[in-house]
Amino acid sequence: MEHQLHSGTAKLTLVEGGRHTEINYGKANSKATAKVFARLPSILQTTLMLEELLALFQEQTQPILAFDSFHFLHQGVYQVDSDTAHHHRCHYKLEMNGTYLGDLTLTRRHKFSDSDIKLLEDLLCLLVYPIRNCLLYRQALSSALKDNLTGLGNRSAYEANLTREIDIARRHQTPLSLLVMDIDNFKNINDSYGHNSGDRALKVVAGTVVQALRLSDACYRFGGEEFTILLGNTDIKAARLVAERIRIAVSQILCNDGKQNFSFTASLGIAQLHQREQGYHLFERADMALYQAKQTGRNLTVCAPSPAQV
Repeated sequence: MEHQLHSGTAKLTLVEGGRHTEINYGKANSKATAKVFARLPSILQTTLMLEELLALFQEQTQPILAFDSFHFLHQGVYQVDSDTAHHHRCHYKLEMNGTYLGDLTLTRRHKFSDSDIKLLEDLLCLLVYPIRNCLLYRQALSSALKDNLTGLGNRSAYEANLTREIDIARRHQTPLSLLVMDIDNFKNINDSYGHNSGDRALKVVAGTVVQALRLSDACYRFGGEEFTILLGNTDIKAARLVAERIRIAVSQILCNDGKQNFSFTASLGIAQLHQREQGYHLFERADMALYQAKQTGRNLTVCAPSPAQV
């Protein structure tokens, strides 16, 4: 079913739903329904966060739709399941101007009537545009936190996630280690082969590092030829093994920019988070260890001493 809106077309595809005519919550509670339709558009415009938007929609519509569970899924973006699903359900695929917005399902213990379904579809028409705005906002935030060349998170993403990882490590009393990596003599690559070759090297290194990590680990392009790697639930001994695996893998890269083959190495510094240590201090210690690796001869991994040992 398609609905014309002021600035586009909302398409609601009923994937699964049961129709029954005995129960009619819409007519039985018409005053409450009218109030919901009057206030819902302005309420849904109060947030650009998808989680908050869906929570508001549930809160406002549950009294007139009498659903027992609410489910929303957008592959790779967000999923919510408010409760255990029941046998009777209305499942809609939501689209706006041909753009997929997600799948929304309401379930309850008794069947949905024709007028229930009509009421739900009218309410969904008020939801699709705010969902689209939330998804666009989420996409913009994601782009702002991504390095366009390598596809890794950028420095802003690293700083945000470092704060989160420190909170997790302290809450669960688990170790957290940071690797800081730098491509050795990167300027020589640009000078000898050109900046396109330098860009190619950065992309290949990014892919190589990601392949060497667990899914729970995260690599970021900190700036230039420098990368940061967060290893949750990993002490410095285990982090050194990861760093050595990365260092060896980078040293075995034979990079081709379309004109010639070239190779290079990388150096790494490691530090483990200590009690009461701030994120910037953790980075300083890992970066100092990296500096020592570069000064010692490059293509090395150096572990930072704990603050108590300094």
